[in-house]
Amino acid sequence: MTRLTRRELLALAALPGCAALPTADERPLGWAAVGHTTGGAGARPEHILDIRDRAGLDAALRLGDTPKILRIHTMIDLGPGDAEQWRDPAFDAAAFDRAFDPATWGRGDPAGPLEDARARSAKRQAKAIVVRLPSNTTVMGAAPGAGFRHGTLLLDKVSNIVLRDLRLHDAYDHFPEWEPRDNGHGEWNSAYDPVSLTGAERVWVHHCHLDDGDRPDHLAATRLGRPVQHHDGLLDITLGSDLVTVSWCRFQSHDKTMLIGGDDKHSSDDGKLRVTLHHNHFHGCKERTPRVRFGRVHVAGNLFTADRAEDFGYSLGIGHQSRIVAEANSWLLPDGIGADRLIRRLKGSALADGGGNRLNGRAVTLGAAGLSTDVGWRPADAYDTSALAFPALDRLVEQIRAGAGPRRA
Repeated sequence: MTRLTRRELLALAALPGCAALPTADERPLGWAAVGHTTGGAGARPEHILDIRDRAGLDAALRLGDTPKILRIHTMIDLGPGDAEQWRDPAFDAAAFDRAFDPATWGRGDPAGPLEDARARSAKRQAKAIVVRLPSNTTVMGAAPGAGFRHGTLLLDKVSNIVLRDLRLHDAYDHFPEWEPRDNGHGEWNSAYDPVSLTGAERVWVHHCHLDDGDRPDHLAATRLGRPVQHHDGLLDITLGSDLVTVSWCRFQSHDKTMLIGGDDKHSSDDGKLRVTLHHNHFHGCKERTPRVRFGRVHVAGNLFTADRAEDFGYSLGIGHQSRIVAEANSWLLPDGIGADRLIRRLKGSALADGGGNRLNGRAVTLGAAGLSTDVGWRPADAYDTSALAFPALDRLVEQIRAGAGPRRA
């Protein structure tokens, strides 16, 4: 972890191809702007730090809520190694499967020494790979390929965070939970997202790339009759998180991509979960781009693509009391996928189509029978939308393909 003087910082920022520090003219649009999200802006020179390993990261985070800018120079592995380093000696996966086979165990929750050992193993992994970011922090990639793998950046009950120009991938759960009644036939459910917001406010995620790395879940084994899920979401926003913008990011090759609002029972989320998504590229993301409960979510000028029909389920999940406004989005999908597949009604009752949405170049109207178009709010009444003016469709698609993801990839 290296501290730079102000003179050194200015000289460094002037070098060709060097990742510049956040500047006053680079600010979020949308809901994060309403929150005046600045991250570590205003950090003292000694709190602008170059990070090259996990030890340096941990030391920097001990600054707590002090404004800080962390410049990441490499891919930092938050969970190196394999499951053995965290596996409780009493846990055996094959023995677990024999014990809790629904044919003999039934559909009750796993219980007993083997489940206890799995839970202890999971707790050990979580302690190692979950990194808690404090308030007033900017974490930014400062070199090609910089970011984090095999772990989670957790924003829990914090505020004023900026993540930018980062590669974030393969938050791999070695000890997923078996839930025998999920979906009626049982499912494996994992615990980690590359980025997770729980009760976080004033957050801007900008020019990041999020995926499952080189071990996606479609390659995972089948156990207890179901494919094992080792990855949860890519970026989940839950438990009253608020005033969030996600912009110019690339989400790639994932199933349940982004959850905004974690449960219909979380009534305290009402009035929060205000999120803007703009200029993001969702490629090969099967569903939840996003899936929303309660939130006032502006989905504007995003690109959704898939190479194969089996890689696409739906994009916008209209959940309980969700209030989505969708405009100027473009879907480029295989033949046979109609406009009725772009949304899925999940106990929600309203969706506002702001216009300009296209499927394979043709105008579409988003909505479904029985859905109201009155979501009770307009983006223009909440924040300045003039900066979100979008060019012609072909130009917008070109811009997103070229510009989404880290700018120093």
